[in-house]
Amino acid sequence: MNPRILVVDDDDQIRRALATSLSRAGFDVTTADDGAPAIEMSANAFELIVVDYNMKTTTGVEVVRHYKALYGKAIYCAVLSGEDDEKTRKSCFDAGADDVFLKPASPIELRKRLREVVASMRA
Repeated sequence: MNPRILVVDDDDQIRRALATSLSRAGFDVTTADDGAPAIEMSANAFELIVVDYNMKTTTGVEVVRHYKALYGKAIYCAVLSGEDDEKTRKSCFDAGADDVFLKPASPIELRKRLREVVASMRA
């Protein structure tokens, strides 16, 4: 079964590019254009979430906090951020994020990391 991933970004181009890249890599991708719709999808059985840090109404940190409260270590959450500072990273990790990637994240690096995570989750 392909790993289920939720990609959340309010930038259409980034969201589509990530979804296409991850789909081609064998992931079952669902997308959301903001944090609020992503939170509404929390009953779905995602194994992974890749979420933008800054979005229009609901931040990536709020999405991570919500999913981690529901699923804990059973879900992997990565945050994509254009800001590479200690405050941003701390807020992500304090919310429960497993990784923080600087935008623009390398699709190859991201796919590699996500495959590693899935392998360890399924081991």
